[in-house]
Amino acid sequence: MNNRHRAAALVLLLLASSARRSLSQENEPVKAPTDPPNVVPTAAPVAEPRPLSETLQGEAKRDYEQGRLLYENGDYAGALLHFESARRLSADARLSWNAAVCHRALHQYAKAIKAMRHYLTSNSSLVSPSARASARNFMLAAEQLTTRLEVSANVAGARVYADGDDLGIVPLSPDTRVDWGDHQIAVEKAGYEDYGQIVSVTSSAVLRVVAVLRPVVHEGRIVVRARSGDLIALDGQPKSWGTWEGVLPSGVHTLQVTAPGFRAHTRQIVVADAQTRGFDVQLERAPKSVVPTWLWLTSSAVVAAGLATAGYLMLKPDERKNPVPNTLGMTQLGLR
Repeated sequence: MNNRHRAAALVLLLLASSARRSLSQENEPVKAPTDPPNVVPTAAPVAEPRPLSETLQGEAKRDYEQGRLLYENGDYAGALLHFESARRLSADARLSWNAAVCHRALHQYAKAIKAMRHYLTSNSSLVSPSARASARNFMLAAEQLTTRLEVSANVAGARVYADGDDLGIVPLSPDTRVDWGDHQIAVEKAGYEDYGQIVSVTSSAVLRVVAVLRPVVHEGRIVVRARSGDLIALDGQPKSWGTWEGVLPSGVHTLQVTAPGFRAHTRQIVVADAQTRGFDVQLERAPKSVVPTWLWLTSSAVVAAGLATAGYLMLKPDERKNPVPNTLGMTQLGLR
């Protein structure tokens, strides 16, 4: 057994010792020591709070009692659910102690620390000084089996998740901790692609995650492949002969491929964000009367004129100080 494992074993023993307090917090009243002769006590001993079994009422008391029964039978996950329900119904902070003990039994030390911190910061008059001391010892022991998590992001307001649990908005609270082991860290914000990273925690050293969120691109690329003489049109606009590749806004578009002597091919295509889709079109022969030659020739002339103009503009020296960005068909956009 190496030093790290020995330390972990010692911590587990300390946690078990700290958690031996009754789940109900039904402690025996603290007895005052015998006073020395001729010394008058300055204050009466402080009475311990009444136990949960006496203070809880209705559904909260039923949940508490069911939680105790489940805990005593080894169903720590079920007990945890009942104790948390009782706490929500009664607002009694002492039930956070019970939740912390259940998390410890489930080896969820970071969650045990969080529950015990709620127990300590509640400032409830029902939490005795001796119980506070035990809670602090519990937290110190559990912290040795966890590490502090720091997450930064390139955009404000991003939300952090660890294994699906919501940890809050960056920057996280300095009290945020995770257990030893592997964890899936996710950072999300509307309008940006989700960031994900698997991290491995093997010590109590601070774990730092730097998340780079990229804006969601509402465009996609399509590639249309047909015969060399086929005319390709998108949304009613002629684009090219034979093949065409370019970027379109995400959504539904109409693709049409025509050629003299063949049936026109028309279909709806869906362009997805940051994705490339390919379409291979094979036209079927049709009677000569189906596709008027004059219609195809007219469309061909329009495409030819458009392509000729684009070529002229590319070869012609640009005399303007502020050139206009490339057209959609000429844009080169790198998609992830």
